[in-house]
Amino acid sequence: MKLLEFDNNPKIKNRLYERKKRIIDANLDIIQDKKIIDIASNNGRWSFAAVEAGAQLVHSIEGRIDKVAEAKAHFNRLDVNDKIRTNTGDLYNWLYDNQRINVDTIFCLGIFYHITDHYHLLKLMARTNAKSIIIDSGFVRSFKNMVHIQAENPKLHRNALPEFEDQEQELVGFISLGMLIQLSWNLGYTCKPVSWNPKEVEYKNEVQDYMMGRRYTVRLDKMQHFHDSNWQSYWKDELVKINPKFSGLFDKTTHDSVSDDRQRSSLRNSSITIY
Repeated sequence: MKLLEFDNNPKIKNRLYERKKRIIDANLDIIQDKKIIDIASNNGRWSFAAVEAGAQLVHSIEGRIDKVAEAKAHFNRLDVNDKIRTNTGDLYNWLYDNQRINVDTIFCLGIFYHITDHYHLLKLMARTNAKSIIIDSGFVRSFKNMVHIQAENPKLHRNALPEFEDQEQELVGFISLGMLIQLSWNLGYTCKPVSWNPKEVEYKNEVQDYMMGRRYTVRLDKMQHFHDSNWQSYWKDELVKINPKFSGLFDKTTHDSVSDDRQRSSLRNSSITIY
């Protein structure tokens, strides 16, 4: 699998192997022969994975110049430049400037928990009229409406980009699963989990965040309405596979105290909004 050539760390390779099965292999119907946007594309690994899986064309956008250079080197070596259009800059500006672009699917992988304006980003993605969006991110494991805010060091390449020179901290937010579902509905998308069944995971130690229910792969698809009455059935099925105790997330009385503790007092909101 050529995707594994994008990182030399064996543990990262095992993690990429597991993530590819859920991000790419489980979603071939919205990747093969499709036009794709890969936002915050890093070193191009997922742009290439899409092309390798049969994507017609990929538009990648990345804010770090060194990562774009690394991606171009990979694309030259793998001879896929004709199918990947590499862009450098701010992803929000790029999506705004290209909202009428002809695209089928958007990858939002590893960036959604490095921002605080989640709804703004979702709306920019929706304005492209993409039929599907794949989000892979950390979330608050809750169906309450909440955001967990924390600070990151923007000088580290895996963190949020800095807004100004010598910036030491940037605020980022982990939104709850419930909040993501509600925001997706507001924009006319279903919001379903891609299965991370532990019985089907070979390298559990390298994907502990998924196995603990701290990170998820989620697929949004266009729908005719603004509410999905079946949401609880497929979310419950998948969460219980990870941990049977997660069935309590759907009980308004007991819920999940661990997730509740992640809230900050200034953002506390105990109402469940999507029932």
